[in-house]
Amino acid sequence: MSNLNRKRSKQIQMGAQSGQAIVLVALLILVLFGMLGLAVDSGRAYVDRRDQQSAVDAAALAAGDWYENYSDLFGSTIPNSLQVYESNLHLYTGPSSTTWSHEVIGPSANLPQDTWDYTFNGGYTLHVVATNTQFNGYQFVFTSAHNLPLAFMQLFGGSPTIGINATATAIVGNQRQTPALLTLSTGGCSLKLTGAATLTLLGDAYANGTACVDSNLQEAGNCYGAAGSNCSSATYYCYNSTPGFVPYPPPCNPGDTQGAPVVPAPTLPDPGYLAPSVGVYDALGFQAYRKNNRGTWTEMTPGEYASFHLTGGSASCAFLDPGVYDWTGGYQSDANGSLLSNELKAPDEQDESRPGTSNTAPLQFWNMNGTNCAGHFTVAVVSGLGPNGLKHRGGNGPWGVELTSVRWDNFIDPTIGPNPCFAGAGCRRESAPSECQQTNTIDTNGNGINVSITKNAPGAQYYNVYVNPNGCDGTQSNFAFTGRFLAPGWNDAGGPPAFPIGGYPNGGPGTVLKNGTGGYACGAAGVTICGINFPSLSPTVNCYSNVRFANCMPADNEIQPQCFSSCPPPAGLLSQENAPFDLQYLPYTGGDEANENYCQAPAPAGTGDPNSPCANAKITPGAVQFYFGSACFSQNSQGATYVFSGEQYNWISIYMPASNGCSNSLNGGASTQFIGTIYTPGAAWSINGGDRSPLAGQVICFSASVSGSAAVGIDFNPNYSPAPPAARLIN
Repeated sequence: MSNLNRKRSKQIQMGAQSGQAIVLVALLILVLFGMLGLAVDSGRAYVDRRDQQSAVDAAALAAGDWYENYSDLFGSTIPNSLQVYESNLHLYTGPSSTTWSHEVIGPSANLPQDTWDYTFNGGYTLHVVATNTQFNGYQFVFTSAHNLPLAFMQLFGGSPTIGINATATAIVGNQRQTPALLTLSTGGCSLKLTGAATLTLLGDAYANGTACVDSNLQEAGNCYGAAGSNCSSATYYCYNSTPGFVPYPPPCNPGDTQGAPVVPAPTLPDPGYLAPSVGVYDALGFQAYRKNNRGTWTEMTPGEYASFHLTGGSASCAFLDPGVYDWTGGYQSDANGSLLSNELKAPDEQDESRPGTSNTAPLQFWNMNGTNCAGHFTVAVVSGLGPNGLKHRGGNGPWGVELTSVRWDNFIDPTIGPNPCFAGAGCRRESAPSECQQTNTIDTNGNGINVSITKNAPGAQYYNVYVNPNGCDGTQSNFAFTGRFLAPGWNDAGGPPAFPIGGYPNGGPGTVLKNGTGGYACGAAGVTICGINFPSLSPTVNCYSNVRFANCMPADNEIQPQCFSSCPPPAGLLSQENAPFDLQYLPYTGGDEANENYCQAPAPAGTGDPNSPCANAKITPGAVQFYFGSACFSQNSQGATYVFSGEQYNWISIYMPASNGCSNSLNGGASTQFIGTIYTPGAAWSINGGDRSPLAGQVICFSASVSGSAAVGIDFNPNYSPAPPAARLIN
């Protein structure tokens, strides 16, 4: 073949190869575009996923923060967290549709759960689940979904959209890592739990060192300890997180949990709690511990006490005004016939099992420990009042009379707020009702009723009087408020707060309550109840707890004595308990309005969580704190100390700084209880006693030895423990 032919053949071959390359390049371009489309859509999906994750993380945390601060699920928590979600995703038009549902879940069907579903323009949906897990905190789950339009992949036969999801879970108020007893020492037997009979601990026992226990310990919770702890020797009972729960041996009911040993366990750090109000009360310079000697009881004011020894004798009682008590010389209570407390109780306390009747409590609080300090009153008919006389259905009939003890108290630390008890008259406290006392009147005789205080109730500045035109019929809702009266020995210049006047009488014959205000004007000088016509007392009304006007019903009654390891306790052995926490405004009844279960105006009407009525309150009006800078504490079982702390002190009832290395003793009998937390990170405790748990709260200390007999131990109650951790993400 000639060179010319060879050249032409080669050119023909090159032309054919060139055509094949164009096809390959075209196919390669399609692949490249596909890869580019995948990269672009994948990147957009990643960005969308991150945007949604950031939105639900922020919304879930916001929900926890709003609930912790305001405890208003519907009014603020969900609406504000929804706004956070919308802002993060630039959804400025709000949801196009909303649905809500409510149910009760859990093994015992006792955990309220609310669910919301929102739809937004642009293909976004949001699913929110809020669950009140009680002891384990309020849990918020936010789940976001978005149908992301694909820019390129649908050109290659793929779906036009892809579903992108993100979820976040936040929890607030979780007390699962809040043990009943925590010892910070890492030494041997830093926690020693033994009992001559049975010793019950409701809640977790946690030792940073070794825990030394025996089978007499009935542990209703887990036992945590360092390596070498013999937690397996304990007897493990059933428990759950419900305040006031009574532990019992297995098998456990659905929803309850049997404790177990956890060894070895990591150490828990010192929470480093503070006592910020100590200096405010020390600055007052109170040195004398007796304010008003009222015969059978003494009223004490907060401040410094160089030495204090509560001795016995004949009915030695002391009522504590609220505030910080700095025991610079130590605190010792060791004598029979003594009782120190800040509990406000009515004279002749009502029997909780027979309210509205002429039956006093089997054991009145201020008669505990053989003191006989409880208040007392009588009723009597007076005649000749003419038109001011009582009218009972045009003839005659019975009247039932009940009293409550009332006082106003201030909390003077301006750095803790909101503080409704700081200025003016302070916060009003009203006890549960007394027994009912009955008398009869005749219309034609112009009768009235005098109420006489024959013994002042400890701490009472006023008495509220309630009458029932059906007598002592056992129906509390038939009692109507008729007036507030100054207690003997007090004056108020026309309005609270009251101040003591000379003599400080303890009551007695002729100390008639008169010149009442706020209810029915009597019109007859020196008479307690008159000028009322029977029909005007009906119907009675449930009033906001901070006000009383004519026909308001009394405060809630007390409830049965504390159950710890068995219920009910023997009659007459333990005093009755205060009504539980409740919202104060209608339609709620207010619960306890004087003592440990009372929080001042936690929320305006229409807001608040009935399951956590005091969650956003900052003040417990009657609360006290015992502070020991370097001094020690000694409570003997023959003496009696029954005090409650409160919100303003982070529920710490006894505080010792870390520098205080005292060895303290708390031997609590049936009349001793500290409601709140003992926080002494450098001090040791020996705790024992009988019949009643001497502690209703928590103990955090350097080391502890707990022993005793009967129903002895620590009754962990989350209501009386320091605030749990703030909101945090757990998923």
